[in-house]
Amino acid sequence: MRNKRLAILLIAVLAILPGIIVLVPTPKVEAQTKSVSTTTHSWQVSFTEELKENKVVEGNVYVTNSKNQKVTATVTLEKDKKTILVSDLAPGSYKLHVKKEAFVLDGPKTTSQVIAFTIIEKLEAVKSEKELQQYFETLLANSQKGLNEATVEIAKSEDKASADNSSTTNNQVEGVEEGDIVVVKDGFIYAVKDQGITVVDAKDPKNLKLATTIKLKESQYISKLALYNNLLIVIGDEYLEKVGTSMSIATLYDISNPKNPKLIRKVGQEGYLNDIRITDDTLYLIGNMYPNYWMLREQKTLDLKPKTFDSVEGNEYKNLPLEKISILPNTMDGSYSLITAVDLKNGAKTTANTKGYLGGSSGLYMSENALYLTTPIYDGNLLPSVGRMTDMIWMPRTTNTQVFKWNFDGTTMNFVGTTEVKGTVLNQYSMDEYEGNFRIVTTEGNAWDEQKISRNHLFILDGNLQELGAVKDLAPGEKVYAARFMGEKAYVVTFKQVDPLFVIDVVNPKKPTVLGELKIPGFSNYLHPLDDTHLIGIGYDTEQRYNAYSKRNLTVTTNMKMSLFDVSDFKNPKEQSTVKIGGEGSYSEVQNNPKALFRNKEYNYFGFPVVLYDAGKGDEIVYKGQGAQIYEITADKGIVLKGNIVNKSTGDQYENWEQRVQRVVYIDDTLYTVANNEVKSYQLKDFKPLDTLTIK
Repeated sequence: MRNKRLAILLIAVLAILPGIIVLVPTPKVEAQTKSVSTTTHSWQVSFTEELKENKVVEGNVYVTNSKNQKVTATVTLEKDKKTILVSDLAPGSYKLHVKKEAFVLDGPKTTSQVIAFTIIEKLEAVKSEKELQQYFETLLANSQKGLNEATVEIAKSEDKASADNSSTTNNQVEGVEEGDIVVVKDGFIYAVKDQGITVVDAKDPKNLKLATTIKLKESQYISKLALYNNLLIVIGDEYLEKVGTSMSIATLYDISNPKNPKLIRKVGQEGYLNDIRITDDTLYLIGNMYPNYWMLREQKTLDLKPKTFDSVEGNEYKNLPLEKISILPNTMDGSYSLITAVDLKNGAKTTANTKGYLGGSSGLYMSENALYLTTPIYDGNLLPSVGRMTDMIWMPRTTNTQVFKWNFDGTTMNFVGTTEVKGTVLNQYSMDEYEGNFRIVTTEGNAWDEQKISRNHLFILDGNLQELGAVKDLAPGEKVYAARFMGEKAYVVTFKQVDPLFVIDVVNPKKPTVLGELKIPGFSNYLHPLDDTHLIGIGYDTEQRYNAYSKRNLTVTTNMKMSLFDVSDFKNPKEQSTVKIGGEGSYSEVQNNPKALFRNKEYNYFGFPVVLYDAGKGDEIVYKGQGAQIYEITADKGIVLKGNIVNKSTGDQYENWEQRVQRVVYIDDTLYTVANNEVKSYQLKDFKPLDTLTIK
């Protein structure tokens, strides 16, 4: 009944500023759309009621320009019979006219629709302080309107060889560095510890030494480290009490002498870090900043521009100039996506380039040439709080994902465009770029919603974000738990009660095809390529248990599980080898953070930190130990445990945080486990202990 009541609303969309829409309720059909589109893709509008296919013709559905003259455009009714695509239009302002006769919904109250939209050729910078403030004032007015009118509903690759034969970060894209909390270079281990970096001299594995400690401010939280030639790049968030804001800061050290690192530069942008990337000799800081625009209720004028900092230019925090700020099409969440590019060549001495884009983001994928940011789009039945638009009173009900694309040439950023795909994206591994096309896997709906069944999709978009092909409605009733693209193939794990591994042929971007499917108990959180025809899956085993309270069988996770999938016969994927790790309650950081995966090509080793538990009496779980496990994984032998570097429990109830292994790395023929308060060395061939360095 509620959906029927919603169906009697019409939302007319008016373009006020680029990227800004005002929603004005009038009776009848509800239209969901965006007011601005770039010429890189078609503009679309979706209605809550179906249209008659034979009535979506000229006369009933047409487009007019700013002079109210009919123009030639391609108008297409999508398969859902509720979505109209309008394409082949030059930049300009338009209106889509849909007469009431075109709708299946009939009756004397049915009205025709007129919806305004704009096609822009390129993203323009904000032209004045007035325009910027007007954006936030409109946003504030709309959020207040939402408070008054909205209804709250609570919904029941192969590794690149290292020059010094040591560990490298497990990056998603070869040639695009992501950074981690532990990095290795020239026989030295650099590890994050509290508000500093521990530098360990590991050149003699039998005599580990603390080379030095790089201390940072207590107010700075370090999230990751990265290396570029002789530069150590320390990434962190810092709260600046004098300025009254948080900054994402990259601190660069010259480590030509690892025992005496020299600070050479600091670069920062206001807000919080999303992630970093290093490619083409350039460091990219990508983050979000949330301005206090609700203060406009109390102040007539307010500086809402993000702040930046670059020690090359001095010690002052500066406001980002207006010419560096743009409003992304189709966004209205009141936050900035900030991108800072730093040229690392010649000691990183040139000025950084920061751009601010009004329109927040959460997901990130970067190739060597392009950056893709994603943000979830929430349905209209949410209640914004008085504060930020991101502070909602609701149980999340995301519907679609908006994708933004930039092309990069060093520190030069060029916005390409934006599009929208159905469903929400799990993580960066659900995205990929191949031969100029962007591929993305999403889940539409909630796997636990029995009334509206979930579905999974794979979309392939061209360089301008136009849809080329798709696989839709995959595994109804389940959700994506892991995905991995490997060239011409895509692998997707969905789960609710069993783990289907789908093999999808994406060689023809216009016609991706599901080739095969494997159903096994449990699920994988992370997929890692072994070779062209074998895939490693790391996740959990599961079992069905009867719940006396709900009187239903429930699927619960038990022990950790690692599988080797043979996909040489794409139509018949097989679980070639599998191992169970620990008992119920056991876990590894690698399940949620692939950076924790240890790899060594010479020995075919793969490993990760582990914390082991097992089932006790009733619902209790008992702590068994912590450390790391190393496996030899080959197509011939499958998965073989080689190193069980686990400190067994001596009566402790829980793991010791200080001694919990954070990362496993290697240098030449030695393996090292790195914990917060100690580094241990082992022979790589047989895991014989060599030395322990305690770090205080």
